[in-house]
Amino acid sequence: MSNIEEQNLTEFLLEVKAKMVNITTSENIEINNINEYVLKNSGKFIRSKIIYLYGSEIGVRNQKLIELASAAELIHLSTLIHDDIIDEADLRRDMPTVVKKWGVKKAILYGDFLYTKTFQGLNSFDNTDIANVLINCAEALIEGEFNQLKIKDNSTFSKQDYFDVIEKKTAVLFSGVLVCLGIEAKLSEKQISELEQLGLAFGRAFQINDDLSDFKDSKTTGKAEYKDLMEGKLTLPMIFLLESLEKDKQKEVLKTVENRNFLQLKETLENSGCFEKARYERQVAINHCIEYTERFIKLGKLNELKVFLNSLLVA
Repeated sequence: MSNIEEQNLTEFLLEVKAKMVNITTSENIEINNINEYVLKNSGKFIRSKIIYLYGSEIGVRNQKLIELASAAELIHLSTLIHDDIIDEADLRRDMPTVVKKWGVKKAILYGDFLYTKTFQGLNSFDNTDIANVLINCAEALIEGEFNQLKIKDNSTFSKQDYFDVIEKKTAVLFSGVLVCLGIEAKLSEKQISELEQLGLAFGRAFQINDDLSDFKDSKTTGKAEYKDLMEGKLTLPMIFLLESLEKDKQKEVLKTVENRNFLQLKETLENSGCFEKARYERQVAINHCIEYTERFIKLGKLNELKVFLNSLLVA
């Protein structure tokens, strides 16, 4: 990106954050205290970046991009609040989670508050089709959370089961916001379908990359090392390993996880080629992203966007 484009993106993200504050301001002081804490530590705004970069290219007005991005980020934040409750997580982005800092009851209420405020904000959309897409995304995300519970410590979970789960848990919001861009830009059904596939591919690559980052130093990834394993989640490298083993060996691996002997497990995953298999699946998904991106982005910006995609999807 040029310096001007980076500046424009920075200004856009500041406007998105301001819109999120405006939407979620409450008359309740304690809600506002939690809200200030959450929005101050609200992450990389990857969904907003995707919305800005693709939306700008297909001619969606900036104000519409801000409205869509703020809604998407609030939906994402509300799922993270509930995620942390389910996982009994103490930290997120090296900061205490809402559930750790304020307790389960207030965390549940705050997550519900974010959902409510998000859907109130959807009233500002002129096109009800866009609001309906985001509502369907929120429903799918909740279903994805239910499905994720099946993965925990389930040695029979297959690669296809995994992809089915992450499509709803992670990829659906990426695809949903890109579909919304297509609707707003009045693209053809074929083009909107291509944007949907682009979002699903991005979500797959994003989740696999997150799985791989579970085995890397938190200083380079921003994610606590072995976080998923400690929460009992079966990531893609683990699924590849378990699929390759007989039941007795599967039990030994799961015992290794239970005993938190993660260095031994990491060595096993590396030597068995399971990391390499996961990296291959990530690259397949990235290639699909690029393939669909080529249909929408002008040649001059294509290389820049390829670099951007790789920066987000390869930890």
